[in-house]
Amino acid sequence: MVVTQERISIEEQVIKLWKKIPQSYTEKNLELNFVSPLLKLIGLNVNQIYGSCSLGTGAGLKVDYLVYRDINQPPVLVIEDKKRVSGLATVSDEDFIEQCKSHYLYQEAVGYPQKPGNNGIKQYLDKSNSNIDSNRLARYGLVFNGDFFQLWRRVDGLILPLTPIQRVNEKTIPELIRQLKYCIFEEPKALVTGVWNRKGGVAKTTNTLNLASVLALNGKKVLLIDFDTQTDLTRAFKLEPEDYEGYLEQCLAKIQAHKLPDAQSILTRTIKTRKYRTTERQEFSLSILPGNRDSLERLKLGLKKKGVGKSQGMENFDFDKKTTIKLIGKMIEILEPYYDYIFIDNSPTIDVVTYAVLQCFDTVLIPCDYSKKTLHHAADIENNILPNIRQFNCKNNKLNCKPLGMGIVFSNCPGGLKPGSQLDKCIQNELNNNGFKGKQYNTRLKIYAQTKLAEYRHMPVVCWSNSPVTILYHQLADEIFLTHNFIDC
Repeated sequence: MVVTQERISIEEQVIKLWKKIPQSYTEKNLELNFVSPLLKLIGLNVNQIYGSCSLGTGAGLKVDYLVYRDINQPPVLVIEDKKRVSGLATVSDEDFIEQCKSHYLYQEAVGYPQKPGNNGIKQYLDKSNSNIDSNRLARYGLVFNGDFFQLWRRVDGLILPLTPIQRVNEKTIPELIRQLKYCIFEEPKALVTGVWNRKGGVAKTTNTLNLASVLALNGKKVLLIDFDTQTDLTRAFKLEPEDYEGYLEQCLAKIQAHKLPDAQSILTRTIKTRKYRTTERQEFSLSILPGNRDSLERLKLGLKKKGVGKSQGMENFDFDKKTTIKLIGKMIEILEPYYDYIFIDNSPTIDVVTYAVLQCFDTVLIPCDYSKKTLHHAADIENNILPNIRQFNCKNNKLNCKPLGMGIVFSNCPGGLKPGSQLDKCIQNELNNNGFKGKQYNTRLKIYAQTKLAEYRHMPVVCWSNSPVTILYHQLADEIFLTHNFIDC
């Protein structure tokens, strides 16, 4: 009870400070009379807050604040403040987000369009910028002007919004405080990613396995989860899906009963880790939470009957579809603190399990071949499915900005296609006609026999270090995750 009263007291103090801010207020006054007191009220001391400091040697790399949890480690948060203006303070709630997106203050705070000597969060979180001292590279970024705020996240080279644009008011200030505490005081959690398309046969499982392997080769701790009823990912690890019936339902039942340590114990026992070695003798390991077709099929239908299935303990399950969606989300939350990346292989069909996982994804990469049908599905995912799920997530948590589309990767590509060829023009016309505005990654994954050989050997193809397809996967992982990649919703 004491904690609750303390939390309310901090929120009330911050709201009181905010109410004193004039609708037109200089950046310096905003920092002195709101931002600095806010940071101290949420529990930071003066040694953890560095104001007006340089990130490195480049022009415009002077930030308003760097915030540290541990002063012996890199900062956790970089803050870019802007002055308050009456034009944003008085705009209607209905028009606020669109007005922000087009306003020069928000655009400069984020960092687009980039101007000489004027950077923003997009540049301040840029891992590939050699001018930035790596000891001053933060994990999170905040843009703020007294009317808008938005938090950003960096995972290696990938920069993405952690929250949507929010209007500062009495209702959102408590959420701002909660999010700031999360960014500053909590350990980072895994980026949860799906390589997904509604059309099969576009190498989603192969891409999942090999992108994960490249990240593991780069020292990342990676977990793969098999939620596709075909269980191809499980068999890629030389595991038998039939050996894993029932654990999923048992785990979800423990979560439903609020027995999280028991659920975590089930997951820990079930996760398998396999070590690999490349032809250049580089070693890496991947972990997998295996899939079982019968368990997944039962969850799709909703477990409303007692005693379903063969596994012991099954008589205790009673899940409807809404419950299943919530429990799968909580299960993935249990796993997030222990990994850098989590990849989930999902069914192309949107059933209750697929929908549950789509809600959990931070990011979705859409694999496509050159077929017209695949491009249609890609545009539908980017333009409709993901925004609709984001909108649904925001109803339950207004600062939930996931899942974000990372764009298209072309897979299973025949060799020889050049930019500007007749086929390439048809592809671009089809995407344009479908209103696709997402990214198209430069790396195109071509068809190689080595990929099939790797499948027979139950190994990622990147184990063959000098294979052309391995080089492509390294390029793609760099392009998406490891070098600078800025995405927005």
